[in-house]
Amino acid sequence: MSGEYPRGIITLFEDFQRDNVTSLQETVSGASMAPVSGHGGLYRVTGSTGEGDYTVLAGQLAWEVDEGHPLIMEVRLRTNLVANVSIFVGFSDAVADTGPAIEDEDGTLAANADDAFGFLLEGEQDATWQAVAVDTTVLDTQEALTKGADAANSTWQTLRLEANPNDSGTVKYFIDGELVATKTSWFDSSIVYCPVVSTDGRATAVLTDIDYIFVEAPR
Repeated sequence: MSGEYPRGIITLFEDFQRDNVTSLQETVSGASMAPVSGHGGLYRVTGSTGEGDYTVLAGQLAWEVDEGHPLIMEVRLRTNLVANVSIFVGFSDAVADTGPAIEDEDGTLAANADDAFGFLLEGEQDATWQAVAVDTTVLDTQEALTKGADAANSTWQTLRLEANPNDSGTVKYFIDGELVATKTSWFDSSIVYCPVVSTDGRATAVLTDIDYIFVEAPR
């Protein structure tokens, strides 16, 4: 066996059982984020009525798929008003972005990050989660994840990504444990990413609860 192995596993697991989330960075505009009481610990994003309000909850730039794969991210969350919220869950090259890594407000897909991939819910359009990505500022064609359950008010869902560098960046998308899509040529695997959960205002005050964020890859 090579002296380089075993190299171990990199793991981020945040279940919000502490008052201060020291392993994650918050970027907030016109909204708020804070722990609330709930079984196992919950983190609540409280939106406002501002169209330009947003929140970004991010880990560190510590995850490069070329150096350790599969890269897995899993998040369990719920929102009380699906039709009035935009949520991105995935990976981005920017820890403190000026909005969600990727959004689709009023039917216009746009990215604040140069490189990112993940799930997008654009509730003003419909309740179906989308697979989205941007590679070196070029947006990929989004795909509606119709094989998975739509988001529903105040209903928990588990979103999971599994990324590897094969076929120019492959991502498997899971909703509530079911494989709903496999995307290839989807992202630049040489970029160092951070895990992100972000929301964007849609003119209505919305509550989004995050139960946990789990990220893991070989070192």
